[in-house]
Amino acid sequence: MTRIVDIHTHAFPDEVAARAVPALAEEGGVEAAHAGTVSSLLEEMDRAGIDVSVIQPVSTKPSQVAGINDWAASTASDRIVPFGSIHPDLEGAAGEVGRIASLGLKGFKLHPEYQAFRPDDERMYPVYEAAAELGLVILFHAGADIAIPTLRGTPESFVRVLDAHPGLKVVLAHMGGFRQWDGVRESLVGRDVYLDTSYSLGHMGDEEFVGLVRAHGVERIVFGTDGPWAVAAEEVRMLRSVGLPQEDVGKILGANAVSLLGL
Repeated sequence: MTRIVDIHTHAFPDEVAARAVPALAEEGGVEAAHAGTVSSLLEEMDRAGIDVSVIQPVSTKPSQVAGINDWAASTASDRIVPFGSIHPDLEGAAGEVGRIASLGLKGFKLHPEYQAFRPDDERMYPVYEAAAELGLVILFHAGADIAIPTLRGTPESFVRVLDAHPGLKVVLAHMGGFRQWDGVRESLVGRDVYLDTSYSLGHMGDEEFVGLVRAHGVERIVFGTDGPWAVAAEEVRMLRSVGLPQEDVGKILGANAVSLLGL
């Protein structure tokens, strides 16, 4: 059987998790499913039958980037695949992309709302060019965020990124844009971009979800939970029961991510 891969999870160093997870839970008005440490993530994976999780760190200021990337690399194991982080205001950000690759990380995350930038801002182009050259994957938060009122990561902004960087490997979280699914269907469906399922199951109707999967192509859908902000076992259950053929469910749960990340 194909391994289950959760391409979108969050974890922090133990001492940071104790502060950050309660603060983020209060900010977003959500309940954390686990403590936000690597050990609690592994326990959550065991409860859900998940084999591999990809940690997606987010730097909120440039000074955090190097330390986050060093810590992320230290978490790598047969079950944990860490991504790095880049902040758009980091001086020499393209150089840090190279260091991310040298640390053995398979990609990095960008969050247009928490990091206050437009994905199609041309100052980001050297970062995208470096990622494309090195074969790194970029996972973007896409669409609205439950804790932040801005909306910078629109479907249209990602279209412009994809048009300008056709060789870039991109995953757009939340099925291409949380609460922006009409725009996803109009602008992103059929493009060479992966969509992850996080914060989509249960937030859009089953028929709408299945329709978007079929329109975009099941081979470009990957499973994500956004844990600890969702219960992983419930996310697996919802995907299995949404009405897709089991072969397609298997692709989404793991096979597509295995291929994308070379696992």
